[in-house]
Amino acid sequence: MDEKKSSITSLVKDEIRLDIIAKIIWRYKKKFILPVFATCLGTYLFLVCLPRYYSATVKLAPESTAPSMGGGGLSSLASSFGVNIGNMNTGDAIIPEFYPDLMESTDFIVPLFYVQVETKDGAFKGPFVEYLTKVQPVAWWERLYNWTKNLIKKPDPLNTGKDYKINPFQLNKTETEVVKGISGSVRCDVDKKTDVISITTTARDPLVAAQLADSVKVKLQQFIINYRTEKARGDVRHYAALCEQLKVKYDSAKTAYADYVDAHRDLILQSYKTEEVAYENELQNAYSAYSSVRQQLQLAESKLQERTPSFTVIQNATVPVKPAGPKRMFNSLAMAFLAFIIVTVWLIMKHHKEYL
Repeated sequence: MDEKKSSITSLVKDEIRLDIIAKIIWRYKKKFILPVFATCLGTYLFLVCLPRYYSATVKLAPESTAPSMGGGGLSSLASSFGVNIGNMNTGDAIIPEFYPDLMESTDFIVPLFYVQVETKDGAFKGPFVEYLTKVQPVAWWERLYNWTKNLIKKPDPLNTGKDYKINPFQLNKTETEVVKGISGSVRCDVDKKTDVISITTTARDPLVAAQLADSVKVKLQQFIINYRTEKARGDVRHYAALCEQLKVKYDSAKTAYADYVDAHRDLILQSYKTEEVAYENELQNAYSAYSSVRQQLQLAESKLQERTPSFTVIQNATVPVKPAGPKRMFNSLAMAFLAFIIVTVWLIMKHHKEYL
């Protein structure tokens, strides 16, 4: 054993003896035919059984809520090192770097169950969860495995009814598996320098992949808008309700004042005039309160509009023309090359003494 190691070491100690390796390969070239061909063919046949999958990508840039850095010098310097200082100054707890974690959460994935999709051939149109569990093509061994597993133990029901809402807090085993499947089909990447969000979705139908990417984009936009405007929307609701109450009081005071004036128009007694002044003061107070709250409502609506972020869609989802994988020819040739390397190493170890 030590002698073999010593001879192999001498083969590559000073330099790789390509001439010796080439002679061994040429002399035993027929020994490569069967393993290389069998590996290439076997890999190709295996990959043929795997359904093709397609990928669609959406890119968008959210509006930044961070204040501008003075002169931009420090921000630019930090950006060159891959650090976005602007995000440190924003009041948002969820910054773009957290979006990939957000999109892996159950609360984000579960609503995607009922995204309406349609296959390219038009054979199916319905919720994504139904496509994922009943329609999408699978490898024959996966179908056999699922059939066998269902014989052993009946799976938990997956309710895909129109009015049924899955509870993300309590999922059964089947629902959990679907969540993992959808989570694996959605990927989110954020450029730390520019905050550009790239959403990539994968499906075994090109049209479904594009529709899913567009739906995830809309859902992420809506989540960011809801998060950033939550307090402002609460203020608007509060002032709108208060404004409605005060308007009722103002209308009531206005009606009472008008009725009293109409009923006592020709009377000159001081007591009537005093009562009229009291009605008028009540009307003025009601109007002042209503007017003040209405201004607050307008300010709250302006603040809501200011807090609502806008998004620049850099790249919309498009239906992919070519599948993203599996790459049958490339993987087959790669495995054939690996088989070639293994056979070469084996031949060198076995016959290297003849050339030393």
